[in-house]
Amino acid sequence: MSLDAPPELKLLVVDDDLDSAESLAFCLQLEGRSVQYATCGEDALKLAETFTPDVALIDIFMPEVDGHALAAELRKRFGTKIVVVAVTGALKSVELDAFDAHLMKPINFSQLDALLTQHHGGT
Repeated sequence: MSLDAPPELKLLVVDDDLDSAESLAFCLQLEGRSVQYATCGEDALKLAETFTPDVALIDIFMPEVDGHALAAELRKRFGTKIVVVAVTGALKSVELDAFDAHLMKPINFSQLDALLTQHHGGT
């Protein structure tokens, strides 16, 4: 795995499954990325205030604050300065109102790289 998108991008990984969140964050950190992760929407919002991510990779189906609500709140706070990506393991149709893109679990890093390059290729 090797991501060609700008290395200075800060990524926020949000997944209620701790193993999934840690694994994805670890893989991205191995690529030299600045990554933080959270296992719930509330913690993600707190992290986002200080970390100010360029990209948020958000699991959709989480308890309490689900991915849709989290994406909408990030959109309110950061507008289009943040790329918000829905990440799901389900094949059901995903409503992408506040999302810029959708990736299936497990994440295909070539697709992630293409998405990051598309949205931040010139930074």
